[in-house]
Amino acid sequence: MKLLIVEDDQELLSRMLRFFKREGYVCELANTYQEGYKKLNNYDYDCVLIDAGLPGRDGLRLVQMMREEDTQTGIILFAAGSPVEERIQGLEEGADDFLSIPFDLGELHARIKAVMRRKAGDYSKALSFGGLLIKLEERIVLADGLLVNLTRKEFEILVFLARNKNRVITKESIAEHLWGDYMEDAVSFDFIYAHVKNLRKKLADHGFSDYVKTVYGVGYKFEAG
Repeated sequence: MKLLIVEDDQELLSRMLRFFKREGYVCELANTYQEGYKKLNNYDYDCVLIDAGLPGRDGLRLVQMMREEDTQTGIILFAAGSPVEERIQGLEEGADDFLSIPFDLGELHARIKAVMRRKAGDYSKALSFGGLLIKLEERIVLADGLLVNLTRKEFEILVFLARNKNRVITKESIAEHLWGDYMEDAVSFDFIYAHVKNLRKKLADHGFSDYVKTVYGVGYKFEAG
């Protein structure tokens, strides 16, 4: 899952970044309304965490901008000492949830997952395709009941492709989804080829050889009945 965190408090930002990276999320950061606006106009995110207390009430402005664009991205607002009126306004502007600072990062994590389940219209915690079962919270894959031993990156690629079933996903999109602002860490797209090759072999070893297809010169596509 890919998050954008819009926060000007560097201590809180660092805590959130460490926590969500440990949980396996791709995180991008913005300190101001302008930085957040630019990123939201150039990249896609699963959920955006916004400090409503940014100078000039810019957190609420960012929510307004997102919803005016009809984005379906999850939005969670948070603020220190926020009055009831501010919380109500944030929700009415289109935020999916609102937390008061200080908050427990575990609770924020649970709320993100709840928002994403609602957005997907799926209150289950798994993706199922025939005999292939992807358990999202446990981060495991079962093929006809048997565990498929995937690395973290292989699992993230599989989930990304599965959630975009029957759509061609470019190597660039996969890299940006996995690394976000840190795409330079990938060095080249050879790592995508290597991870997908290993993923396909592991699925094929369990009898699911046709689920991840190569679209030559473009990227990959997940197909399942």
